Amino acid sequence: MVLALSDEEILARYRAGQSATAIGRAAGVDCRTILRRIPESERRTHLQARQLYRPAPDIDADTIRALRAQGLSWEAIAAEVGLSA
Repeated sequence: MVLALSDEEILARYRAGQSATAIGRAAGVDCRTILRRIPESERRTHLQARQLYRPAPDIDADTIRALRAQGLSWEAIAAEVGLSA
């Protein structure tokens, strides 16, 4: 099957932290197709995937709540604290 993304691009995106689901959307295929193109030794476990985009330890929920209470959008808060929305 020929995909919109090369195997090298798929692997690079996956190594950069993008999920198989997001890569699949970009390529127009199911995430299982993407996972078959990633070596088993490099696939993240469910626990690793759940922890991938968690807040950095030095940013607490109170800081985020305070920024939200100031009226900042989720995107603005993400930019402020250096995380994705």
